[in-house]
Amino acid sequence: MKLKSIFDFLDQHFKTLLLAYLAVQLLLVFIYPLEFKSDSAYYWKLAHDCLSNSTFYPAPMHLYEDYIVAPLYINILVAVLSIFNSKITIGILNIFLNFGQLYFVFRITEKIADNRTANIAAVIYIFYLSTLGLILFNLTELLFNLLIFASINFYLNKNSSSYFLAGILLAASIAVRPIGWALLAAYMIDQIVLKKNIKNYLNSSAVIASGILLFILLFGLFTYNNFGRFIFTSTTGSVNLIMGANDDATGAFNAKVFKPGKSGYILEPGGKTYMEKDEFWYGQARMWIESHPVKYISLFPLKLVHMFIWDDFSVHKILNFKNWNLYRIAKYLLIKKEDVEFLGPGHSLFSKISLIVLLIIQHFYYYSILLLFFGVIYFYRKSIFWKNGLRVLLLFIIFGVGIHLITVGDARYKYPYVISMIIIIAPAVKNFLENKKLKIDSI
Repeated sequence: MKLKSIFDFLDQHFKTLLLAYLAVQLLLVFIYPLEFKSDSAYYWKLAHDCLSNSTFYPAPMHLYEDYIVAPLYINILVAVLSIFNSKITIGILNIFLNFGQLYFVFRITEKIADNRTANIAAVIYIFYLSTLGLILFNLTELLFNLLIFASINFYLNKNSSSYFLAGILLAASIAVRPIGWALLAAYMIDQIVLKKNIKNYLNSSAVIASGILLFILLFGLFTYNNFGRFIFTSTTGSVNLIMGANDDATGAFNAKVFKPGKSGYILEPGGKTYMEKDEFWYGQARMWIESHPVKYISLFPLKLVHMFIWDDFSVHKILNFKNWNLYRIAKYLLIKKEDVEFLGPGHSLFSKISLIVLLIIQHFYYYSILLLFFGVIYFYRKSIFWKNGLRVLLLFIIFGVGIHLITVGDARYKYPYVISMIIIIAPAVKNFLENKKLKIDSI
């Protein structure tokens, strides 16, 4: 079957594909025991702290935590778990968030191009396995992306009420992850390009800002009433900064900096508030950067590598394996000369081989998205910036990645940008399938 015929078939059976996608997600959520570790377990713990004390997050008991993290997301967990306190609830919530994100990917692409292109973007999204694996975690990515792309969707309507709503949704994304500020920077640059005079620019920018400020004020007052402090976003900036600014920094997550004798070590941390820890880590990181500016900047390429070289941070969950990725498997097979038997005790040989094949397929798919994205950027660098909608997505990627370069790189962090890339490449894919030529000029 020719590639064009495949997409024609998918277009004709788009609703069936959506139902199948839903069925697969429900099957994964209900047949696999959901086990939360690392960040997933921490978010689960924070939500249950609040449930046990009939309060919201952050609560007074969290004053001496290392930081306040994703307050909007944790409070949503508190709300849904108060209805049905089970890990299955998180899985169901993730399915709703996933389909919400898919909807806005479709709508944004439709506004940028047309319905056929939106179908193609949705199909590319559905077969991107990192999203499917994410529904089995308890992480902020799905909610953050939903809010980001919902904001962009309304922003593209280019009217005052939509700008206001875009601002509210943008602020809500910041209440999940501070990287949402990158989208505000994208909006401001986009407004400069769109507006012909300073008055129009100030008017539209003020409407967006008013939406942002309203949400921050209301949510900040909500946390103040519950916690006694005006909190509207995570306070994880300093802890991430020091992980990327120390003698042992590798560009990725590295907890060595917090061990005794290292610059991030805090004696008796249980007796210090999150504010004191934040101030200490920021001061230590700043001193190191001022003393090692060249080394700090030299870590930027490594951070990009850690973000973009691999893309299987959640795929192992689809086959109910522990935290195995292609890099770890390759290291054991090629360097340590292990047999595949070392992979996942209790799993059959067929399951282990299936995992390796699935990870290879995922990387082939992911690298194809990357190559198409850079191809579009390279061949249409003179015109893509002037495409309404594509410009905002491209600026969001640029500013977002730029913020990560300041702190640390991690495979999970690129997730919003890959979804943005899917929207950007969809028009080129559509035109290639129709005209056998990679172009976006006919949008």
